[in-house]
Amino acid sequence: MGKCKHCGSETGEGELFCANCGARLEEEKPETVAAKATEEPPGGTAEKAAEAAETEEAEHEEATEPVVREAAAPKEPIQDEAGAEKKDAAEPKETAGHKGTAEPAAEDRTSGAETAEVAAEEGSAGKKKKIGSASLIALAVLGLAIGFGARTVPRNLGSPGERFLAGQFRALSKEAAVLNSAEQVFENGFSSDFQLTTELSDRQVTALTQRGLFSGPYERILRDGSEARIFIGKKFEKAVLNLELGRGDDPVLQADFFIDPDRLGFRLSKKSDKVYVTRYPEVLQELGSESRLSTSMFADLQFSKELRAATVKRYGKIVAAAINRNNLKTEKRSYRSRVLKPELKHSLEKDYTIYSWEPNAEELERLFRNIADEMEKDRALAAWYDRRQEIGEQFAKASGQHPGRSVRFEDLADRLRDNAETYANRLEDRKFTWKLVTEGSEVRAILLQLDGGDTQIFCYERDTDKGKLYRGIKVFDSVLTEKRDLEKSGYYGTVACRFSWWFRTESFALKYSNVDFKKKSVLGLPCGKYRLLPGGDEDGDGIKFEVRNEGANSLYELKNELGSFTLKATKTGTAALPTGEEENIDDELLDGTTPQRGISKFIGAL
Repeated sequence: MGKCKHCGSETGEGELFCANCGARLEEEKPETVAAKATEEPPGGTAEKAAEAAETEEAEHEEATEPVVREAAAPKEPIQDEAGAEKKDAAEPKETAGHKGTAEPAAEDRTSGAETAEVAAEEGSAGKKKKIGSASLIALAVLGLAIGFGARTVPRNLGSPGERFLAGQFRALSKEAAVLNSAEQVFENGFSSDFQLTTELSDRQVTALTQRGLFSGPYERILRDGSEARIFIGKKFEKAVLNLELGRGDDPVLQADFFIDPDRLGFRLSKKSDKVYVTRYPEVLQELGSESRLSTSMFADLQFSKELRAATVKRYGKIVAAAINRNNLKTEKRSYRSRVLKPELKHSLEKDYTIYSWEPNAEELERLFRNIADEMEKDRALAAWYDRRQEIGEQFAKASGQHPGRSVRFEDLADRLRDNAETYANRLEDRKFTWKLVTEGSEVRAILLQLDGGDTQIFCYERDTDKGKLYRGIKVFDSVLTEKRDLEKSGYYGTVACRFSWWFRTESFALKYSNVDFKKKSVLGLPCGKYRLLPGGDEDGDGIKFEVRNEGANSLYELKNELGSFTLKATKTGTAALPTGEEENIDDELLDGTTPQRGISKFIGAL
């Protein structure tokens, strides 16, 4: 293992580019790289990466009160897609290391299923069977093992299934490093002081004056700025907010709030020196929600490292055992990009080693039954899942919904076992295939698909070309891509996202430049210049902002035709619990013929 000189991320043996920032690492000799290319699923350093991912992080003590703050922390290129498909079909297959006769590739197969509506394509004539909720449950259980399974690969083990999973885990775990960086912001709780200041343009001042808003308290808020001192507990179970709108000796509004698993309180200094407190879990229950909501639930929702490790061990073994030399095909051929070429206009134009797992119905049925048997014995995961469902029921009831009893873990296991044959036949009919595409020891694509490639359930692709990094991920019709390059002033590139659900599609693009991934701000965003483009319209001006560090502070500065807005965040915070004589307001909140009337009466009295 090594470290990237550009961003500090860990790198695996034999890697030419950093998985986090895309920078070129120390060059290897061509013959050394060629010697590493094999026709077996890439394992090698994957086992080491999986083992490193299991290393426990140091736990930090949690402060009992917010005042005592917690520490913050090259072959011929493919001419077109049609040509690619023809080339795929023409390339001879090598199964389990032996040459065979040319067969149609999985991508060329077409489904002869009956015509039905597909939820994401309703309104258009489809020629594929609907996946259905039953098959989705099976895929979800399989996805659990896909997400965690590779982490069970011990050092020096090398069955085809273990290496197949390990190579993919190694690639995806490094891509997830950015999420780990975001989690580190709250790793030890979060405490910071935010100061927002504005400088409006003459045009905006004139517009606000004509509307009668740029006067009195509004003017003071804009002129003097506002401040928010924030503390958030490690498990989100408690929080404190000290707020000043219009800073100075006589702020427009000065308010302090706190919440913990048992109480919620506030003080409005300009109204009273008293701290008004309510036992909100009991009050909400008595108001008729039939639910006892508390911030302690947030801690129960967290998936602990210990439980994650146990889940990994259980289900990874099962999936790895289902993949063997008899059902894992190996081919040397081209690969048609599903994400990079359509989204970033970048083609994967080389010959790759492609591993394809296309299990038959019998193998899938056995896998589902084995998973169901393991789920039946998995008391720890069942306890977490069922508690999660109970919390969902509580929030649903509190919001006025009555979903009834939610599905329990044992119900999932029973449903998977009882319908294993149906699910397996349906997936075989839809030609479920799981592919791993490699170039030497580098993972270039991971693909789960149906209908001979016409339907992608999941697709991940990554490539580097002339110092540029291309990567993308697609889950059904939702896509996230990035193109990144390096210049003397730092990294620049574009992150684009498109979310699709039901009949709606939302998209945006984030262009960045002069980014230094070593320099993280208080909120975790690297220092640099950014331009947010709602709708993904690259011709528009978008919203421009800059992130930089100045001493112990991080500055987020946004500028447009309306003026400038600067947010300063400190690396340590000073949020404090409100002090003063406490007064319980449970009775006031419960007063009135309806809860809303009682609350309105109390707020009006203040």
